[in-house]
Amino acid sequence: MSTNSMRESLDPQKVLALFEKNGKIGLYLSNFESRIEQQEMVKNIVDAYNENKVALIEAGTGTGKSMAYLIPAMYWAIQTNEKTLISTNTINLQEQLLNKDIPLLAKALDLDIRAVLVKGMGNYVCLRKIQEAQVELTLFPSEEQKELRNIEMWANSTKDGTKSELDFVPSPATWEKVCAEGDLCNKEKCEFYNKCHFFNARKKAKEAHILISNHSLLFSDLAYRDSSEKGNGILPDYSKVILDEAHNIEDIATDHFALKANGINILRILMRLQMDKGGLTFGKLPSLHRALLRIYGHDASLDVQAIFTKLNLEIPGVKKELIHSTNETFGNFAEFIQAIHPAENSDDPDGTGIKENKLRILSHHHHHPLWKENIIEESTKLLLNLTKFIHLLHSLTVDVANLKNDKVKEQTEGLCTEIIALSNRLESLRSTIENFTKDEFPKNKVKWAEIKKYRAQEHVELIDANLDISKLLVNSLFRKFPTTILCSATLTTNNYFKFIRGRLGLIPTLMEGKPVTENIYQSPFDYPKQAILTIPTDLPDPSDSNFFKEAIKTIYMAIQASQGNAFVLFTSYASMRYCHSLIQDKLKELKYPLLMQGQNTRKQLLHQFKTIDRSVLFATDSFWEGVDVAGEALRCVIIVKLPFQVPKEPLIQARMEAISVNGGN
Repeated sequence: MSTNSMRESLDPQKVLALFEKNGKIGLYLSNFESRIEQQEMVKNIVDAYNENKVALIEAGTGTGKSMAYLIPAMYWAIQTNEKTLISTNTINLQEQLLNKDIPLLAKALDLDIRAVLVKGMGNYVCLRKIQEAQVELTLFPSEEQKELRNIEMWANSTKDGTKSELDFVPSPATWEKVCAEGDLCNKEKCEFYNKCHFFNARKKAKEAHILISNHSLLFSDLAYRDSSEKGNGILPDYSKVILDEAHNIEDIATDHFALKANGINILRILMRLQMDKGGLTFGKLPSLHRALLRIYGHDASLDVQAIFTKLNLEIPGVKKELIHSTNETFGNFAEFIQAIHPAENSDDPDGTGIKENKLRILSHHHHHPLWKENIIEESTKLLLNLTKFIHLLHSLTVDVANLKNDKVKEQTEGLCTEIIALSNRLESLRSTIENFTKDEFPKNKVKWAEIKKYRAQEHVELIDANLDISKLLVNSLFRKFPTTILCSATLTTNNYFKFIRGRLGLIPTLMEGKPVTENIYQSPFDYPKQAILTIPTDLPDPSDSNFFKEAIKTIYMAIQASQGNAFVLFTSYASMRYCHSLIQDKLKELKYPLLMQGQNTRKQLLHQFKTIDRSVLFATDSFWEGVDVAGEALRCVIIVKLPFQVPKEPLIQARMEAISVNGGN
C-alpha cells in the first residue's frame, strides 16, 4: 500500500450524500430511487476500504450493488491513485460495468475515470504467429486456410485484437495457430512488440483506475504473483479487490488449480511440433529444420549435421513411440472406466446422445487386474517416452543455441522459444500423469477419470483436484491485499455466512487477526405482489429420456401466456439446441422472434432481446446471471433444469465426505 493511501480515507458522509434523493446521482438520473439497503451497503464498503477489511455482502436483486461498490472504488482511485480490480463470473456483467454503469456514474459525478476490461492473453491475436501461419498456409485444411485469411485481414485493421471482435467464430484449431500464448511469447524481443494488441492493452490497463476481469484471470494473476520472485502479476498492480458473483469463486478456483491431463492435449502438442499430411511436413520442428537449411545448406558442419540427425531421425522415432503409448494409455483408462462403471450407467444429462462417464479413483481400484496389468504397464511406457522426448527437445534447443551464429539466432530464436514452451507443457502433463497413477491418496485431494463420448468418439481426461482451497485463497488473496469485497445475491446458507466462510478460509485461525465483516441486505422488491412462481408437477423426472420432449410443451404454453419477452435458460448447450429444434417452427408460426445463444454475440443478442417485442431467448451459461433487462422487456423466465451439482459427481462426493468426517453436514 502506498504512503498516500495510508493518509487518505474516504469520507463516508460525502459518499452517502451522493445516494440521497437530491444527491448528485438522483439529480442526474431521473429514475433513481434512494434505497436504504443500498446506502447501508455503501457504508459497509467504505469502511472496508478505509480499515483494510474483508467484507462479505449478500445483496438481494434490486439493491443496486454495482453502484454501491463502483462509487467507493472510483473515489478511492481518484484520491490515492490505487487501482481496484473488479472480478465477475460472467461477461454480461463485465460489459454492463464497462459500457453502462461506469460511464454513467463518471458523467453523473463529473469524474475522469479510466476503466478497462482485461482479458487473458489467449483472447488476443498474435501478429508473429499470423505471419508464420501464412508461410505454411497451403499445408492446412481448406476451411482453416479460409479462416486464417479472414483473421489476417481482420488483424491488420482491428483496434482491439481480441477474438470476440471477429465477425465469425473460428475453430479452436485455427485460433490456436494465431492466438497469443504467454509461454510462447518473446515479449520485447518480438519484432511485432510495439504493434502487439495484447501488450498495448496492458499499457492501457496500467493507466486505468479500475480493472475489470473474470474470476479465472484473477486466479491466474494470483498464481503468477505467488510464483514470481518479485511478486509481479499478469495484471498491473492493484490494492483493492471486489469479487462480484462471489458465490462462484470456490468452484472456479478449484477447477482453475486442478491438475488435468488427457491424450488429446499430448497429441495436439506433438502436432504443433511436427505434423505430416499429404506428403508434406509442417510444424515448429520442420520450420527449424528449413531455417537451418537456408543458412547452412546440406554441406553443414558436424554440429549442424548432428542437429539434422535429431530432427530427421531421433525425434521422429521417439515421437512415433510416444503417440502409440499415449493412445494405449488413455485407451486403457477408457476400458477401465467402462469395466468399473459400464456405459449403460453413464450420464446423458440432456437426452441428446452426449454422454459423460466419470469414475472417482479410490485405493481399491489400484488392486484391480486392469489397473495393475494395463494402466500401470502402459502409463510407465508413456512416462518414459515423454521423458525421452522432452530431453531430446531441450538438447535440440541447446545445440542450436551453441552454434553461436547471429543469423541462426535471428531466424530461430522465436522457434526455439516455442519448442521449449511446448516441451514444458509436455513436462507438466507428464508430471500430472505420474502423480495420478501413484498409489497415494492424500486426504485433501480427489482424483477422477472421465470419458466424454459423442457418437463413436471418446475423450478421456484425468483430473487431480484440491478438496479444500481455503488456505490458498487466504494466502494469495484475502491476507495479501488490503481490502477484499465479496458480494452476491446468494452467499448465505439459512441467512448465515458460516458455511461459505469455512469453505473460503475466512475464519480466525487462518485470517490471523484480519477483520472480516458480514452483512445481508434484502431485496427492496415486493415479490408476493410483483411476481409469480410456478412449478410444473406433471413432468417426468429430469433424468428421464423423455423429459425434454414433455418439458417443451410446458415451455410453449408459458411463452404463450407471457406473450413472449421470455428467457428460456438451460444447463447445457446440447439441451438448448435440442429444445430449440423442437419448438422453433411452432414459435415461428405464431410470430415469436426466436433468438438462441451462439447465433450472435452476447451483446448483440441482449440488444435484440431488449428491442424486439415478443422475442424469446434460448440461452445457457453466462445468461444465468449478470444480465440486466428492466421492465416489460422481460416478462417471463423459464428455468428448464435447476443448475444443482450432482451429488455423485466425484468432486462433490469427496467434499461431502470430507465435511462429514470433520463433523459437518
